[in-house]
Amino acid sequence: MPQALALAIVTAVGATGVAATLITVAVNIALALGLSLLTNLLFGPKRPKPTDGQQIIRQAVGSRKRHYGIVHSAGQLSFLESSGGRLGMTLTLGTGEEAEILQHRINDKAVTVSGGTVTQSSFRGAVHIYTRQGTDDQTAVSQLTARFPQWTSAHRQRGCALAVIICDPVKQKYFSEVYSGQMPAYSQVRKAVKLYDPRKDSTAGGSGAHRLNNKATWEWSDNGPLVIADYVAHPDGYGLGYDNINWANIAAEADIADQAVTTVTDETIARWRLWASYSLADDERRQILTDMMKAVDGFCWQGPDFKFNLMVGRFEEPDITITDDHIKAMTATLGPQAQQRVSALKMLYTEAAIGYREQESATIDDPDSPADPNTSPQAVQLYYAPHHNQAVRVGKINIARLGNRWHIEATLNLFGLNLLGRRFCRLDLAQLGVDAIFAIEGGVKLTIGPEETSVSVSLIEVRASDWDFDAATEEGVPPIAPDAGTETPIVIPEPTGLTLSAVPIALGESNGVAIEASWDAGDRDDLVYQVQYRPSSGGTWVMMTVDDDALTARSGVVDSGTEYEVQVRALTIGYRASLWSDSETITPSAAAMALSAPVFVELIPGTGEALIRLRLPTAPTLSFARLYHGDSEDFGDATQVGDDIVGGLGQVMDIEHTGLLSGAHYYWARAYETGGGWSALAGPEAVTID
Repeated sequence: MPQALALAIVTAVGATGVAATLITVAVNIALALGLSLLTNLLFGPKRPKPTDGQQIIRQAVGSRKRHYGIVHSAGQLSFLESSGGRLGMTLTLGTGEEAEILQHRINDKAVTVSGGTVTQSSFRGAVHIYTRQGTDDQTAVSQLTARFPQWTSAHRQRGCALAVIICDPVKQKYFSEVYSGQMPAYSQVRKAVKLYDPRKDSTAGGSGAHRLNNKATWEWSDNGPLVIADYVAHPDGYGLGYDNINWANIAAEADIADQAVTTVTDETIARWRLWASYSLADDERRQILTDMMKAVDGFCWQGPDFKFNLMVGRFEEPDITITDDHIKAMTATLGPQAQQRVSALKMLYTEAAIGYREQESATIDDPDSPADPNTSPQAVQLYYAPHHNQAVRVGKINIARLGNRWHIEATLNLFGLNLLGRRFCRLDLAQLGVDAIFAIEGGVKLTIGPEETSVSVSLIEVRASDWDFDAATEEGVPPIAPDAGTETPIVIPEPTGLTLSAVPIALGESNGVAIEASWDAGDRDDLVYQVQYRPSSGGTWVMMTVDDDALTARSGVVDSGTEYEVQVRALTIGYRASLWSDSETITPSAAAMALSAPVFVELIPGTGEALIRLRLPTAPTLSFARLYHGDSEDFGDATQVGDDIVGGLGQVMDIEHTGLLSGAHYYWARAYETGGGWSALAGPEAVTID
């Protein structure tokens, strides 16, 4: 909305000529992300750590939490009572409907639950866990209400994921074994809230059952752009509303975020993911958005239609060049301010291998700094990044900006409005001797007043190589899970039984075709799958939309008559991946569109003549049409009127039929295909001649 306001002000000044009496107005053309992203990344306020959320919160009025991606958390203690030696408690875990539970933990140790009872023998069947996932129609946990009348069936906590823990009394000799002298501390590893994915919405250009206005159709994902779009739109997030998101932009960026990245340990992960938790009452919403954006090296803006757009981390060659002619004033420094200079970074991210806790990355050193990078590396909080590789990639991008790069604060003439919605521009400044590419930092500021009309931007020099990343030489040594070196290496078996089929798709006036893949179920229920396809002749692999439950996947619309190859692989919860299966090939063909009959648009009688107006069919197999005339409703007596009718698909054709006697006349029409086939017969249509 600020963008539209700024453009409206420019229009008003130009149209009315009242600039001399206008009070100076400054409009920020960007979402308010607080401090400069780069400065905030290193020197901003301290943020809650992942382990902070793994402790039970005991407050009279606690803040609700919302979670994205995979999270290990406890929750707010909403109910705690004891009766007859039995203890009952309710932990409110998060707001919003969440996906499946991956692990139950008591006292930070994983336990298995069957029928609501912890099965480990040390608990002697005395500890029970019951959960709700935060649906809008969930009921209260009957096992709790039956034993504790203070907690009634009205305590449903709809829209909030929760866990109920009931601890039965045990014999004195088993008490220490079961409870270790303390109340069980419960936490849970789970896939958090479900997200809308426009790529899975067949009404929004995608393929699938997702619908923006029906959250029951949504699915879990930790895709960075999908998480950010949901946070920006959600009333418990930034609050812009789902109708104020450019979902076509989000779909395109989600595809980029899903691109496969190979790590130094030969894992394959998605390029940009987010695992995020925040407090609805305690965390400032702009800071949360800043944290999300920096974890995916993101850039966001509002378009002229007021909709939210974003771009995840990558380099794009700029198409706008700023020269001396466009600059009214500027300050330029080579390198950051003295108090912001660092020789190396260590990124603090979330590491699944150590219990979803914060972990330091390998040191990322500044190649331009003469200082020893191991002396005092600057710690950077990047807790929403869920993998060492992702954290180091973000670190490399930002250490480059803290090196020997130009930092420019520029005031531009109105040519600077061309920078709206762009992340990069080129500066070609003869006075400064600079010809380089710059990133636009913190949006665009427009100032309009009686003495000044200008655009202000903060720019940091970047290079395309900042986004290049070779994991083998640049990622460094990631943390090792406890005792990982003594265990047998985990091998994920690749899926088998891959079969392909062509699926016809109706595309308005034509037919299309997609590829559907299916494969055999493996011997592990915790696996998810990725499926990719490309033309057999070569090209970029494209990910397919996967239904893990049905073991099927479907592509978007593909070229009819082109051979494609398809591969599938399996992934664990921790994103360990199997090898890609051997490719299977298919040459899908779109079904020919049935040739429909011509349509009589209008019959206009005249004196001794009639004008017949026909619309030709739209099938690409159309060759020509014919018009027939008869004096009765019996087509067997009809004869062709004039020559074959040749025209464009869907074209309306006028045929004049003269020499008619007064009375009723009847007309028929039929279309013919190039290969000799024909359509059904249209008619008879009657007209009366005077």
